[in-house]
Amino acid sequence: MARLYAWVICAYRRKDLSEEAYHEYLSNHHSNVVKHHLAKSGMVSYSITHNTSETKAMTARVLGDNPQTQKSTADCDCLVQITFHDIEDYLKARNDPYYRDVIVPDHQHFADSEKTVFFTGWVETFVVNGRVV
Repeated sequence: MARLYAWVICAYRRKDLSEEAYHEYLSNHHSNVVKHHLAKSGMVSYSITHNTSETKAMTARVLGDNPQTQKSTADCDCLVQITFHDIEDYLKARNDPYYRDVIVPDHQHFADSEKTVFFTGWVETFVVNGRVV
């Protein structure tokens, strides 16, 4: 089976946006701007994991009460993951005029592009829907 790769974005919100406004914009607007384009371009999946004050408190519960907890908790506002089998498919989506003319300009409404970081890696899945795969 071919490897599944992921483009991962550790994203930060603009300083003038509240957590609530940021996450609402991502979920209700930006995701709608992006998802049809990615599906049309052959992406396997597109997901956003929101990292809020509430979920950071959950992280603290998992890590326990120790001096490293705050340092060990990621401070990004969300993690975006787009998966694909071939980097050329992602590059095709990114090089499409819709990406340049619609998706990129939308980032100005919510993203702190100076802080946001990226990586690409391959995905290994071991449990799906509670079952070992």
